[in-house]
Amino acid sequence: MADTTSPALADNTNYRMRVLTEAYWANDRGASGNLQSPWSTWCYFRVDKSSPPPPIITSDDGLYPPAASSVSSGAVGKAGKFRFTPADTNASLSGIQSDVTSYKWRLNSGPLSAPINVSTGASTTLWVTPNQDMENTLQVWAYDAAMHSSVTASYSFKVNRAEAPVGKWSLDNSAADSTSATTKRPLTLGGSAVYDTRSRAGSHSLQMDGTTSYAATSAPPVNTLYSYSVSVWAKVNPGETGGTVVGIDGKVYSGFYLAFDKGRWTLMTSPLDTLSGNITDQVVVSDQPAPTGVWTHLTGVYDSIEKEMRLYVNGRLQGTHAMPTSWTATGGLQIGRALWHSDYSGYFAGSIDEVKTWSRALSGDEVAQIATQEDEDISDGYAGDPTTANVASWDATTAIGSTIEDASGYGRAMTLNGATIGIDPATAENEALGLPTTNAMALNGSSGYASASGPLVDDTGSFTASAWVRLDSSKVKDTSKGYLLQVLGQQGTSNFSWGIWYEQAAGSSAGIWKLGRSSKDASGSAWSYVSSAPAVKDQWVRLTVVYDAQDATSSGDGDEVSRGTLFLYANSAKYGSDNGVAFTAPWQGLAKFEVGRGIVAGTVGRYFPGHVRNVRVWAGAMSPSAVGDFYTTEQD
Repeated sequence: MADTTSPALADNTNYRMRVLTEAYWANDRGASGNLQSPWSTWCYFRVDKSSPPPPIITSDDGLYPPAASSVSSGAVGKAGKFRFTPADTNASLSGIQSDVTSYKWRLNSGPLSAPINVSTGASTTLWVTPNQDMENTLQVWAYDAAMHSSVTASYSFKVNRAEAPVGKWSLDNSAADSTSATTKRPLTLGGSAVYDTRSRAGSHSLQMDGTTSYAATSAPPVNTLYSYSVSVWAKVNPGETGGTVVGIDGKVYSGFYLAFDKGRWTLMTSPLDTLSGNITDQVVVSDQPAPTGVWTHLTGVYDSIEKEMRLYVNGRLQGTHAMPTSWTATGGLQIGRALWHSDYSGYFAGSIDEVKTWSRALSGDEVAQIATQEDEDISDGYAGDPTTANVASWDATTAIGSTIEDASGYGRAMTLNGATIGIDPATAENEALGLPTTNAMALNGSSGYASASGPLVDDTGSFTASAWVRLDSSKVKDTSKGYLLQVLGQQGTSNFSWGIWYEQAAGSSAGIWKLGRSSKDASGSAWSYVSSAPAVKDQWVRLTVVYDAQDATSSGDGDEVSRGTLFLYANSAKYGSDNGVAFTAPWQGLAKFEVGRGIVAGTVGRYFPGHVRNVRVWAGAMSPSAVGDFYTTEQD
């Protein structure tokens, strides 16, 4: 082996080299010489110590011109085509002189893209969907083969507000389409479909019997050949295994099926509207089994730019599937049934509410916002706050024997198991004075509890629960031991999915209230907590737990990580900081909802000593102002 030193090499220059091997030989007769191998093949390399200049960004289709010289155009959710072109590094030569081999980009504070590889010095085009109104900024970086990055190139453009839904059916005892669009598409109810006052939002929902019930428009609200989105609240009757929530008629198949199928939420399409099509070719299935008897928010999206279908459950993306071709479903929107081989089937058994359609692909952030079910009533003081729906309400004053009826209308009676109904200790002296007394559930701390059939809410979605609680100090005065005493929670098989309890460490006479969720329904679960200030004893306190499934937890550079936040309130005081405590991997508890005890690692215990009254549960995350107002109202 030999070393050699080349002359100085110029930057940004391509070179080639080849070598041969030479050997000296000699023999005993005095002859000698050199032997040479053939030349090697050429070895090519480039000296590159500099970064490429920032690329040039232009609107390739003209939809989004530069912000400095134009007014707002397009709309949030409406994709525009942009071109990234390498800047010329030598203007004295013809053509673009560039060694750029890839690009990366970012829109606003979103995630950084994967590399877009190109032929050396080539430009590329990209469809970009703005995700906010007014000014959006596209940042692009060019890279050479040595992965030297250019400085940031920026392109700002102004965007109109998102296009409103093109179909909106609130189903509040009406089949009207309440969009502001010129063309309205009212529903016609068929079979035994009826309105029901147990709704997710507004005054009513649509109740379907799973046999003949449906509601339909006469024409499609969206063109399924292009991008579209559909969202809906659905509640499946217990015991059901399938049924289509929303679809649009084609000739042989529905253009899409947003459905409950084999115990999971699904989004399905057929690549062809002919008998040779097959909806099993394009399917997205929810991550977890779909619980029955609870309200769940569903969103299906087709993105014609990305050629992709997406399913969201409670604002969380469940999965995607390539959808390289699409076709136009020319029939009406169908709620509660679907078209299969030109016949209607897949009738849905349960409740449906708040159906909306868009002629565009919703972004993930938009889906999460829609799943919060914002209050649209500007007269009630809560406009923009999440809307909640009371799905369970038990008042001890209405107890009959060992049963407390459910005042919410959902019919989940609570059964007392060792718990009793007695006079509220705070009003016990009133009886001797001839003054009114009130009742409360009494729990002995050793065996008494109460239960109702569950689940009450979709634990992967947003929910709120509250109760008035009075801890008996005489049952926690032994400071030689610690206490974990469960007030209420949604049980699973091995752990509770969520719950609130009193915790007091050994050696201390003070304890705290804790809200917690477990990572899995099995032993070895990790726990996420929110803790209160020191808890008062022998006094009534209103405890409220809120899980906001749509609240985003982001990394330091703005890339979204996941969604879900826990909040705990004692009276109107919020704990866990203003941002709450992140809990981003919820699971569904399918056992009973219980008051006065819990289950951890398969062991039932944590019996609570004291009194409990006015236990309530809502679908939806109650806002801080609503929690405070509710507490104030109950104090009056």
